[in-house]
Amino acid sequence: MRVAVPCLSALLCFAAIGRLAGGEPTLVDPTARTARAADATPPAYGPSGAANVRPALPIAASAPRYRLDDPDALDQAKIEPARINPVMGLREDSLSQGRSDASEASYLRLTIGEGPNPPASLFVTIARRAAEGQGLGVVRTGERGLIVTKFGPFETLDATLSGPVTRVCTGFSNAGQNGLVPLTPRIDGWLCAPLSQPPEPRAIVCALDKLVLNGQASASLDTAYRVFEARRVDGCTPPVAVAPNREAAGETGSISKRRIRHNEAKLRRTEQARP
Repeated sequence: MRVAVPCLSALLCFAAIGRLAGGEPTLVDPTARTARAADATPPAYGPSGAANVRPALPIAASAPRYRLDDPDALDQAKIEPARINPVMGLREDSLSQGRSDASEASYLRLTIGEGPNPPASLFVTIARRAAEGQGLGVVRTGERGLIVTKFGPFETLDATLSGPVTRVCTGFSNAGQNGLVPLTPRIDGWLCAPLSQPPEPRAIVCALDKLVLNGQASASLDTAYRVFEARRVDGCTPPVAVAPNREAAGETGSISKRRIRHNEAKLRRTEQARP
């Protein structure tokens, strides 16, 4: 015992000296350790300047620039707020006519953009447009084609869109095509015919033929649309007189035009019935 006790004391002293010399970590606050780890980890998001590269930001104060020249339509076009690219300052307008879940009626959706055409295929464009804000998906594609409109040539692609109701549609885009004038807008979208039937190419041409300016355009763009209006397709809806700027969907200004046309038709039938 006389030998063991001094030896044990010596071993304890050496162990304490080894802890101090080896730098064994001491107890620290767990919150401080978490804070240091968070500082050492790179941020999941980019720098604040990277927020400016988002493709588009919706703004509610944008006046509609386009409308459909279709006063006799049962479903008036719904115009969405324009989207502005904060980096380039370019604009994107969207409008639709009909509903995707109403299979007994046609459904048209158009997106009109400014600037160069993105290097994306028509299939990718349709899939992206269907997913953003529409909740639709492309489940099948079919034949490709080419149509000529007042804006120039458009590529087409038959596509089946799946959502609340599965619709057989035809997507179209003028990306990669040569327009009539340098200010030809970048247009893409789709048209779904009633009763699960693909639309006729003529129906797509006439749908694009109805797209006109609604004001809020520059002088150069207005001049370009005068060229487009001069090339409206024969057999589609004839152009109407220039109307004042219209608001988004819900207007009733077209009712009077329908009544006038119906009254004119009644007068013609009455005159024909007279002896």
